[in-house]
Amino acid sequence: MMKQIQLAGFLLMAIALLSCGTTKKTGTTMVKNEDAQKQLEHFPKEKKGYKRYVILLPAKGAGEADLKVELMPGKVIPTDCNTRSLNGKITEKNLDGWGYTYYEFSSNGTVISTMMACPDGKKIEKFVGARPEQIRYNSQLPIVVFVPDGYELKYRIWNAGSASDAAVK
Repeated sequence: MMKQIQLAGFLLMAIALLSCGTTKKTGTTMVKNEDAQKQLEHFPKEKKGYKRYVILLPAKGAGEADLKVELMPGKVIPTDCNTRSLNGKITEKNLDGWGYTYYEFSSNGTVISTMMACPDGKKIEKFVGARPEQIRYNSQLPIVVFVPDGYELKYRIWNAGSASDAAVK
């Protein structure tokens, strides 16, 4: 019985470690990308009232032309059964003298919502995102995004897939 409990504990620990190792939260790096890491020194280090998020993308070679990165800023707030969206936008900024781009999210904090009646009245903490922005995948440079304190940044990598021929009619 004791060995079964120890084995179950070991399996739970292994699952927890595996799930942590594959998380794609911003601010953490899944793959060491030394080219992008070297370029990071040219970007602004901090901005008052903002957190700096850095995404280092793995190199994909010639396949990078088919990829896009979706930036999803938002905030965890109490929500009910209604659909919500955060007002805000991502602005592209140029790094003078280098020709590099970084991004800045701004929001007044207002949330738009549907107005359905929620019979149970329960509220849960949930990530509510602003309008996402798709940008070019470039593993040679880091993606640097400044997000106001109290907000978060998530990202997703999109793959275009193969091209298809359109029909002429």
